[in-house]
Amino acid sequence: MKNLITTAALFLFSLVLFQEKLDAQQRFKAGLIFGLNAAQLNGDESAGYNKLGLHGGLRGVTVLNDKMDLIVEMLYSQRGSFAKFVLGDQKFDLKYVEIPLMVSYKDWYQEDEDYFKVQAVGGFTYSRLLKATAIGSKHEGEEGNFSNNDYGFTIGADFFIRKHLALGARWNRSFNLLYNHKKHEPSINSLIGYFLSFRVMYLI
Repeated sequence: MKNLITTAALFLFSLVLFQEKLDAQQRFKAGLIFGLNAAQLNGDESAGYNKLGLHGGLRGVTVLNDKMDLIVEMLYSQRGSFAKFVLGDQKFDLKYVEIPLMVSYKDWYQEDEDYFKVQAVGGFTYSRLLKATAIGSKHEGEEGNFSNNDYGFTIGADFFIRKHLALGARWNRSFNLLYNHKKHEPSINSLIGYFLSFRVMYLI
């Protein structure tokens, strides 16, 4: 896990350091991301994207052609779920390092400033669980049996206010279970994660 994080961090940091040298070719870009997640868990006996958490990190971009980019990000991502019940609140608090790998398609070209106004993005994500708590739920005490690895997909769009500044939104869904009741405790539900991300992005 440390090697994975170190490699991704060095990759993204290298893009920032060498950006000036690569400007002539315009093949690589880097950026900063900051935003919020609104998350939920299927199986927690509640509904709604009620768990808010921080979402932010670095982005690296490889330009494939005029309208398409390959994007990799390294993010800190807080997820889980939150619900109010008569007997008390239920809160799943999940902290991840998240690495999405995506392809973007751009449109609405601004000729005077040489950039595209909007882009659609989609791809796959890998996340590593850093810490988990399940307060007030049937899963409290089972956090050690939560999956450390999360695989999923993401789709969304970015709207560029300026050439280097954008607002974005994503919808994300896990492929694998966060908690598998068949492997651990059959009397409680399996869990699978969903979340929305809203972010501000600055590209160098």
